[in-house]
Amino acid sequence: MFTFIPAEWNIFTDKTNAKETTDGLNAVIHAAQKAGHTEIFIPRGNYLIDGVNETGKTPEEGAGIRPPSNIKILMHPETVLNVKPNGSYGYSCFHLETVENVTISGGKIRGDRYEHDFTGHGDLKEKDTHEWGFGINIQGSKNIIIENVDITGLTGDCIFICAKGLLNVPWTDYTPSQNITIRNCILDGSRRNNISVTAGEGVLIQRNVITNAGINDGCKPGFGIDIEGYGEGDIDFEEPKNIIVSKNTFIGNVNQSACNYNGYGVVFEGNYSDNSISYGYGTDTVLFDNVFSREDKKQVAITALGVSNGKKANNVSIKGNVVKGFSSGIDARGKGIVVTGNALSELGGVPISTYKAENILITNNIVHECKGTLCKTFQSGDVFIQGNKFSDSDVTAFEIVDSVNVKLLMNDIRKSKQGFRIMSSSAKIMDNIIDLSEHESPSYGIYFDKFSDVIMKRNHFEGLRNMAIYGDSKEGRKVELKQNVIKDFRAIIPVYIVGGKDHKITDNDITFNRSSDGGYGIYLKDTDNVMIAGNSVLNNSPFKIASHIKTNESVNSKVINNTLCKSGKLLLNETDSEYGNILI
Repeated sequence: MFTFIPAEWNIFTDKTNAKETTDGLNAVIHAAQKAGHTEIFIPRGNYLIDGVNETGKTPEEGAGIRPPSNIKILMHPETVLNVKPNGSYGYSCFHLETVENVTISGGKIRGDRYEHDFTGHGDLKEKDTHEWGFGINIQGSKNIIIENVDITGLTGDCIFICAKGLLNVPWTDYTPSQNITIRNCILDGSRRNNISVTAGEGVLIQRNVITNAGINDGCKPGFGIDIEGYGEGDIDFEEPKNIIVSKNTFIGNVNQSACNYNGYGVVFEGNYSDNSISYGYGTDTVLFDNVFSREDKKQVAITALGVSNGKKANNVSIKGNVVKGFSSGIDARGKGIVVTGNALSELGGVPISTYKAENILITNNIVHECKGTLCKTFQSGDVFIQGNKFSDSDVTAFEIVDSVNVKLLMNDIRKSKQGFRIMSSSAKIMDNIIDLSEHESPSYGIYFDKFSDVIMKRNHFEGLRNMAIYGDSKEGRKVELKQNVIKDFRAIIPVYIVGGKDHKITDNDITFNRSSDGGYGIYLKDTDNVMIAGNSVLNNSPFKIASHIKTNESVNSKVINNTLCKSGKLLLNETDSEYGNILI
């Protein structure tokens, strides 16, 4: 390892003489590398760094400390590199441009954010935000390691990873940064983001503490990590891809902990976050085993924007995450999304939702101690919701709105006010358990409106004190109820359908257990040509029911081969057909 005495290189350690100190550090680092050394140690001290290149294309390029290739820079824990306060819209403490095999380890980097002159730049109005001040600026470099560095207070980002040149532009060469590792760092309080990746291939961000991006009136976006390449329409001029964000701690970042705005192949794994992580318009994103926790019931834990221009799908997996104390849990948008094995609790809003989404699988999630709607699809299509456990809603477990081809299979709903609410949608509801008996004021098991097509098969309703199935319909809409079991029913009407034509109600099993006389097993109103066949309407209490099947307010019903208890009667319309029914 190469060691040096700062004064012998005209390097000051008392936070003075920025130009001399910066020139001296560059000289000694390059001299060490040229002499064949692969490691250099910067001793403890308070170094003032000139981070502005007055002659470069931009002030942050070619500025500050500029390591050559094949060097490891080690800093004492009490080594502090301070960016000299300035009024430039951009600067760099370290600038790594088209180099390789460089490590920066240890020490502290301090930006000039709270001493910076934010005066405008005349004709450069687009630069007036001064958001290009960087602690470490990695441009078109590869095999770079940043570890155990404490960075804070930049006017832009703690660490910025970009390319040299642009993709899909014939007059420039595109050299992305490759194989970049950022680990065990403290990244805090930069004005824009703590880490930005605009063009990187193979980036590992691991075990860092990433805090307070964008605080104190910072500039947007205010993310702990922003993965966002430059593009226009469906043309990428930069590509962030193959990025792993693993086992980091995100606390206090103003707008989001992390965002894959438009990257490719991004993994968020094992992180702790008190704010949102978004897959944005990203493609091939994985979020698994992350813990999201806060106490104020604000923010959405996992969120998104949609499908990127020119792409067919997002292809996202959201698996095994724990979400607690946010406003909402998982907001799935775009196309090709799997939401599986997540545990969500104590949320103020909707734990799992889809919006303008297609080809969605929501399976094996656990949602509890959430009082609002537990799962909602809105303006979505081809949504498959299977094997989830939902409880404790004071509204409804599932709400399906303006959506098509929604399938709900083998879900377990308990301790909630309502099971399903279906509005202006087409849905198949099969093999679900709907037990609302433990809610203090339960509503309907399933409700649908007259603009919906619904098929309900083999659902199991237990202990309901309100209607099991209640729906409005109209001609042209499809309603089919088959092989549903309504057990231990205590209210007046288990199945109530209003309006519509050609519905089928077949092979359902209804058992009353009322505490007084009355009740109607299957009640139709203003319907036409409904088939009611093969159903069983029985009574397990000593009280009489009013009617097993009531169709006298409808026309042309077909009441065939039903098994009915003796303690009730058929109330039919004169236009109805009735035969083969058995009283037992």
